[in-house]
Amino acid sequence: MFSFDKHVKIRQEKNGAVVFDTLREKVFITDEIGAHILRLMKEGLSAEEMAAVLAERYEQAPEVIQRHLTEFIQQLEESALVTAEEESRG
Repeated sequence: MFSFDKHVKIRQEKNGAVVFDTLREKVFITDEIGAHILRLMKEGLSAEEMAAVLAERYEQAPEVIQRHLTEFIQQLEESALVTAEEESRG
């Protein structure tokens, strides 16, 4: 699961999304697939769950989706827009 910094605002656009960090005044722009990933993150899906949804939706091999998804998440984390949360096991 992922959490967005409290200063991050996401605006859905016609062809993607704009992610704005109001504290650091950084802007991150995504395409339609990136916007879909952001929605899935907000819904609380894990990376594995998102990869399955995206692979089905965009008719791509799960390994390909997983690689691109990992890169996208890393970009968000490096920009301090999102944080991966440990899932409790019990």
